[in-house]
Amino acid sequence: MPFEEQPTGPIPRVPQFAQQPPQRNNTGLVVGLVLAAVALFGIGTVGVVAASVSADKAEEPVEAPIAAATTTTTSETTTATSTSEETSTSEESGTEQPVPKLGDNPINIDGNGAVTTPCSLPEFSTDVASQDAFYQAALPCLMQAWEPALEEADLPTDAPRVVTTGDDVDTPCGLRTWDQTALYCPQDNTIYMTARYYSEIEGRSEAGVFLGQFAHEFGHALQRLSGINAAYGSASATAGAETEAGLELTRRSELQATCFEGMSLAALQNGGVSNDLIFPALRDSAARGDENSDVDDHGSIQTNSTWVDQGFSKNEITQCNTWLSPPSDVD
Repeated sequence: MPFEEQPTGPIPRVPQFAQQPPQRNNTGLVVGLVLAAVALFGIGTVGVVAASVSADKAEEPVEAPIAAATTTTTSETTTATSTSEETSTSEESGTEQPVPKLGDNPINIDGNGAVTTPCSLPEFSTDVASQDAFYQAALPCLMQAWEPALEEADLPTDAPRVVTTGDDVDTPCGLRTWDQTALYCPQDNTIYMTARYYSEIEGRSEAGVFLGQFAHEFGHALQRLSGINAAYGSASATAGAETEAGLELTRRSELQATCFEGMSLAALQNGGVSNDLIFPALRDSAARGDENSDVDDHGSIQTNSTWVDQGFSKNEITQCNTWLSPPSDVD
């Protein structure tokens, strides 16, 4: 099943953190983000970093014993016209295969998280070519952060491809128009970043916002590698995608990807990526939710803010296991 990020409204509601968040500790980040959100609400914009949280660091995970290795990928950039890619250029690594399980997926090894990863990112601009260069530079960093956990769980580590487009693009998951949000398509293991949507429809220009959305879609790629995606697809087909049970399954999937996003941002921050990128990414994800849509398939703003903070502050895979959480934590 394809995955797409939920858009925000013109002025997103102030993110509110759950009173009893799922398995989280109290960190300075929570206070800082709430203060930042309140300040942002006062001026009606999104994108300012609160100085009061600039020194916060995510908790370090217990690193897997296998060393991380950088993985490269191929890219395709589309501007005035787009071409469809029918097959993925990446293949499953070795003999490892995804395991189609949800809450008991083998990726859930206690203590494992996204390992500290230095990442040199190019100067960001909203044009398609600059965005593509930014995502292509971020991708091997995210793979390096997650490969140890995947390898210890005996799961494949094939990197997704990235297609950055300024036009409509045909995908195995269907047509993606330029004015729709980003999409991860598991059929060809490709992240489709719709560059003009974020810059023109949402009016965003801060690099951190784009990095956060990319890290969310990468979270869906992790679900494919682990087998969570396949298990979710089967469960959704059985329940019916548009039923109450089916929508709850989709929210669990989306919120786990958001939690994985928070873990990825923690790995990059601990590796030295500037908070000028990290905190706008966190704040943007914390402000997204079903209040900006007519379908309850991504979770409320309050729930999204809880899970992205959970991933960032805890940085442990088991803390992102939305499949074992009660319905009230994925509403």
